[in-house]
Amino acid sequence: LYVWAQLPAGVKSADYAARVIEETGVVVTPGRGYGEQGEGFIRLSMTTPDDRVEEGMRRLEAWGGV
Repeated sequence: LYVWAQLPAGVKSADYAARVIEETGVVVTPGRGYGEQGEGFIRLSMTTPDDRVEEGMRRLEAWGGV
């Protein structure tokens, strides 16, 4: 159970994933790690307990992204 989220054009998935963890404490996986076609995406896991997923989503929403 994963969500693949597309990033804005030109944003590198590894750079974005590093910013997310540094600025929010939420771990996302760079899409590039799944091959060339994964670049431009991040992967979010929904395999943790619901309260942890909800907390991560709150942090991401408050952060605002790119």
